[in-house]
Amino acid sequence: MEPNPYKFSPSNPRLVEGADRSPKVLYATAAIFLYSLHLYNRRWFRKDGNAVNMLMFAAGSAPASYVYASTLFSSPVEEAAIQNNERERQH
Repeated sequence: MEPNPYKFSPSNPRLVEGADRSPKVLYATAAIFLYSLHLYNRRWFRKDGNAVNMLMFAAGSAPASYVYASTLFSSPVEEAAIQNNERERQH
């Protein structure tokens, strides 16, 4: 059996201590998002100039960028601890 990767809070044993999202995730999200906007501008926006399509692409690209960055720069153990703490604080 593997050792427990979590360290629990002494005041509330259901909360995980040190469950913070890495700042690398946010930096990578911004980089992926800006790069995707750059590519969209280069490929389509300069040709047709449709601002509505550009805004729709940006709205769809932001969550996708976060998912890609979270997959690459975060671990499943950290994500599980963060979700556990969020659910525990709701009750």
